[in-house]
Amino acid sequence: MKGPLCAAICVLCAAIGVWVTLPLELSAQSAPVSRSICVAPAWPTQGASPDLGCRPDRLSLKIDRADTKPWSRTSSAKIEGLDVRARHKVVVMCEGKPQQSFRFSFSEFKSNDLCLFLDDLYGTVQLWERRRAPWCRCE
Repeated sequence: MKGPLCAAICVLCAAIGVWVTLPLELSAQSAPVSRSICVAPAWPTQGASPDLGCRPDRLSLKIDRADTKPWSRTSSAKIEGLDVRARHKVVVMCEGKPQQSFRFSFSEFKSNDLCLFLDDLYGTVQLWERRRAPWCRCE
């Protein structure tokens, strides 16, 4: 096929292709891109950590530029609204003074379902996938 009919068919096919794929592209762009992490409690039995140099009842946590929050000793807590595409900074504080910090991005993990906890063996803060951390019990 040649001529004006062929050109009209090509234009029509291109228009249909844009009409069909545009809503899919727009919905992918508007899909939620924020996730949360679960923070396991700092158990009162952990005592003072040599690396942290802090008792669990004096610990607090700050992620990125959010407000500092006390680290719960009784239950897991969920920190929401973390951008999946961004790199995040976690700072653990004792009596308001930074003790440990690290950066992470969700792309470093196979899952977006993460658990932040105190490792009492090494006295460090760890971030693992929740499937490997059953002590994280966020809903």
